[in-house]
Amino acid sequence: MVELLSGERTELPAYQRLRRQRILDAAKSLLHNYEYESIQIRDVAAEANVALGTLYRYFSSKEHLYANVVYDWTVPFSAAELSEVEELGTIETVSLRLRMALAAFERRPNFYKAILMLRSTNDPDVSVLMQQLGTSLEKPILSDLSMLPLDEASDITAMIWCVLMDLVARLLSGDKTMDEALRISDRFVQMVGLRLQQFEAETA
Repeated sequence: MVELLSGERTELPAYQRLRRQRILDAAKSLLHNYEYESIQIRDVAAEANVALGTLYRYFSSKEHLYANVVYDWTVPFSAAELSEVEELGTIETVSLRLRMALAAFERRPNFYKAILMLRSTNDPDVSVLMQQLGTSLEKPILSDLSMLPLDEASDITAMIWCVLMDLVARLLSGDKTMDEALRISDRFVQMVGLRLQQFEAETA
């Protein structure tokens, strides 16, 4: 089975890397237009123009395939956003990150829904990749909060992403509108800002 860790993908011969990427691109294209639950693995093979057995040489299951899809979609997207917030203050930066994440959800709800579903997987290989995804997404905010002790910054970062993913789940279920989600996100970040002000006062 092909390893999930991105650094190990380069061990594949060039032609296999291209074929693997073609499968990922096909799966990504289908997820743009259809919900994760409705996509069959044979649909991806047909879209990529590969045999089903060939697809399974690279990805052991639909969960395994789509964990790689959302990882490849999300991590470069998150890294690209980082350059756009460097001139802002800490709270403005964190607030913008969450607003950008919610805007990305609005454009690609099927991707976020797949992430929510894959986070609850029992497949250990998929769990590893989803943990890597979470670490990559949390890293910029952890850096934003670097003035705090590391354990506190890590805890607040985890809380921020818990709030974000809960808002996404509520948006998907129709429990919240986007305007409500943005208001809640901003209000939570304001609460984080109060803690930062307190820390600055304590260390002044």
